[in-house]
Amino acid sequence: MTHWPQVRDKPGFLRRLMEEFAGGRMSLEGDLSKCAFPEDIVLARKEVGVLRRNTLAPRQDFVVLRLETGTIAPILKEVKVAGLARAIIHVQIDYAGVLQLGAYDNFCPGCVVTGPGIGADLLAELQSAGILRGFQAAEAGQQDA
Repeated sequence: MTHWPQVRDKPGFLRRLMEEFAGGRMSLEGDLSKCAFPEDIVLARKEVGVLRRNTLAPRQDFVVLRLETGTIAPILKEVKVAGLARAIIHVQIDYAGVLQLGAYDNFCPGCVVTGPGIGADLLAELQSAGILRGFQAAEAGQQDA
């Protein structure tokens, strides 16, 4: 089942899902000009599998990164440099070919959707920790953000 979370703490939410899906891939889209990702983390600068561009015009920077336990801190360091509030517009996490996080339009309410690997228990834990304001189950046909 997928959910629509209302994110209060964007970096905290992103970190937790990166940890949950280590072994997968993530994409970032936006103004990444201030980011200096280590090349061994960068998988591609083009769309890969379910990790697709979400802004057609103007064309934004796009990168697909290797998501492993050891790459989380370096990725978050660069995300902090660029900023989730403005520069990084869209964030996606793919695990085993399934989109597990789609956070679009700077995590705007109604623009964040979780995949089937993120259950209500994890979301309730994040809500209790103050990372989420709340969440609701997506109805059939509403999974695409």
